[in-house]
Amino acid sequence: MRQAHLLRILVKERAVVRLVKTIGYAEYPTRELLQKLGAYGHGHKLLLKAQSNGLVQRKVVKNRIYNRLTNDGKKLIKLSNEIGL
Repeated sequence: MRQAHLLRILVKERAVVRLVKTIGYAEYPTRELLQKLGAYGHGHKLLLKAQSNGLVQRKVVKNRIYNRLTNDGKKLIKLSNEIGL
């Protein structure tokens, strides 16, 4: 069932997949991540959408919010590489 949810994200949310691939296996502060992605305004909405889908985990350290992938986010990267996206 969970794999079907990940496939649905791969098909419908290509921008979220690009965001998840940009994060990779590292942990980035939000500002650096959005600069690396190159979509500052729209990228923040994508980041919140990825968090609501359970792909990204966010934690606050002092005044920065760090973003890293959950297990589902890592599975999504693996699936997208197998498919060739």
